Amino acid sequence: MSMILPACRSSVRRRFISVDSNGQPQIDLGDKGDDADDDTPDIAMPFGPNAGQRMLLANLHNRNISLKARQMGFSTLIEVMALDHALFNRDQEVVVIAHTKHAATKLYRKKVCFAYDRLAAFLRELVPTVERSQTQRVLANGNSIEVTSSARGGTPHFLHVSEMGKIAAKYPDKAVEITTGSLQGVPLSGRVFIESTAEGKSGAFYTMSDRAEKKAQAGDPLTQADYRFHFFAWWMMPDCRLLLDQAHRARISAKEHEYFDKVDGVMDVAIDLEQRAWYVNKRDNDFADSPDIMWRE
Repeated sequence: MSMILPACRSSVRRRFISVDSNGQPQIDLGDKGDDADDDTPDIAMPFGPNAGQRMLLANLHNRNISLKARQMGFSTLIEVMALDHALFNRDQEVVVIAHTKHAATKLYRKKVCFAYDRLAAFLRELVPTVERSQTQRVLANGNSIEVTSSARGGTPHFLHVSEMGKIAAKYPDKAVEITTGSLQGVPLSGRVFIESTAEGKSGAFYTMSDRAEKKAQAGDPLTQADYRFHFFAWWMMPDCRLLLDQAHRARISAKEHEYFDKVDGVMDVAIDLEQRAWYVNKRDNDFADSPDIMWRE
C-alpha cells in the first residue's frame, strides 16, 4: 500500500511522490548530482530524500536561502518540488534560474523533464503537456515551468535560484536583475529557494545569507518576506569520510585537528577521524594547487 507525501505546502494537498510501506518517498528520478557531467549515464532509481534534503523539507518557509556544500542534491529536490507545484496548482508560473544557460537547460532536462516523463500515465493524462520547448513546459492546467539564466519580468509563484553565489561573483548584473526583478515578482504567498556554495565574503548571495543567518542566530520571528537560513556542511554528508583503516594512514597535523575541534565546538557536532581524514585527503590531492577552492566548495 502506498500513501501520498506532502512534499511542499501549497494550497492543493495532492502529491505525486508516493511513500512505500517503510515510509520512504518514492519517485523514479535519475542522478542527484548538481554538477554531474552531461555524459554521465543516468541511473533511474526511486527518489528518497537524504539527510540534508529531509532537513530542508522539515524547515520550509515561504522564502528559503541555503548555504551548502557541493553535491548534496538540493537542485534535484527543489526541481521535484517545482514540478509538484506546477502539477497541483492552476495558472501559476514556476521559474528556475541558473548561473549559465547550459546549467539552466541541464536542470530542466535532467530533473524536471526526466521526472515528468516518468510519472504514472494517469497523472500525465490528468495534467498533459500542451507546449514544450528546450527551456519551458506549459501544462494544461495553465501552469508553466521555465528555466533561464536571467529572469526579470513575470510573476513567478515558485522561484528557484540555483548557485546564486556564482551568479553574484561572475555575473553581477544578473544578480541585480534577480534581486530587483525576479524576487520582487514573487507574491508573499509564493515560494522562493535560493541555494549556492560560498563564493567569497561579498556579493548579493553573501549579503542575503549573512542577514538571514544573523536573524536565525538572534531567534527573531520570521515574516513571509524574510528568508529562512539553511546551512548544509560537508560533514553532514555520509559519503564524506574514509574507511577507518585508511583514515589512520592520513597525515593530519596538530593545527588541523585544532581547527576541526574548533568546528566541533562552534557547530555542536563531532567530526570524527574518518571525516577529518577525508577532508585533508581531498584538499591535499584534488586541490593541492588551490586549497582555498576546497574551502569554497
